[in-house]
Amino acid sequence: MNDSNTLSIVGIVLGAIAFLFCPPGFGIAGLICGLVAKSKQERLAGTAIGVSIAGIVIGMAIGFLFFRSMYGG
Repeated sequence: MNDSNTLSIVGIVLGAIAFLFCPPGFGIAGLICGLVAKSKQERLAGTAIGVSIAGIVIGMAIGFLFFRSMYGG
């Protein structure tokens, strides 16, 4: 078990940023960090993967709704 959770924390932060800013970019980067953290058996890796996936899905939905309302729909 790895005591360091650095990659997991980076993945969580990137996943959280993906909710509002560039979900494909930040969400995928967070997901990759989470998967690498999982391969290193970091304790928070599952959380990082979950937050990143949620950031991608919810961020894309928010973006779709925002642009749809902005440009008529």
